[in-house]
Amino acid sequence: MSKPKSNSELMKHKEQAIQKVDAYIESLISSEDMKLKGKSDKLCYWLEDWTTFLSFESQFSPMSLRRYKRGEIIKVHLGFNVGSEEGGLHYAVVLDKNNAKSSPVVSIIPLSSVKPHTDISKLKGGSIFLGNELFTNLNAKVSATNKHLTGEIKLLTQVVEQMSDDTFDEKRTEIIKKIMVCKDELSFLARMQAEVLKMKQGSIALINQITTVSKIRIYDPKTDHDILSGIKLSNEKLDMIDDEIRKKFTNL
Repeated sequence: MSKPKSNSELMKHKEQAIQKVDAYIESLISSEDMKLKGKSDKLCYWLEDWTTFLSFESQFSPMSLRRYKRGEIIKVHLGFNVGSEEGGLHYAVVLDKNNAKSSPVVSIIPLSSVKPHTDISKLKGGSIFLGNELFTNLNAKVSATNKHLTGEIKLLTQVVEQMSDDTFDEKRTEIIKKIMVCKDELSFLARMQAEVLKMKQGSIALINQITTVSKIRIYDPKTDHDILSGIKLSNEKLDMIDDEIRKKFTNL
């Protein structure tokens, strides 16, 4: 067991580590390669997010989240990783057969969308084409939620317009706040719709990128009311994933 370091030793180690990271990021920024410049930006975003995650660790309880079931789709931050490891914000399918709500982690298979240049007949081993099932289900839910929120805003706006000038200010303010919340949710849905459209040509399950992550990394769904709640792959697609896992990782 190593000897505990003094505060001065820890400070020195911290300064060395930060200097090393700083020098690396500056080298990326100074590069003429635009990909490397972009890499520097992604790394900085990840350092900010990573620090937020670490700061939140002591307060986090998986019991504050919904329970995640096998086959459900979640959006998770995989971080800034090495080499060909998947990273960044990704949609993923929950793999656990029975993940307890109290479990601090969940096992997942990252998903990728089919790009214009993707030849689905020549996918690498460990990758499965899932069709556009995810797009169809998620697009339908986004559209339905959009319709509901638009109607809610219209109704609440009419209520405000019909109020007399002597209507209690607190009541008017409360309704206006509800309208603003609905508008914020519509803005989120617009961004979500842009992401969903990228799935129109289909999704790919990256079986060779199976990983287990902390539930702190989950962005959506956190509750049963979030947009991804209830979005799940069909049994047919899950059977395809099971078959590929058996081929990839077992002798069965």
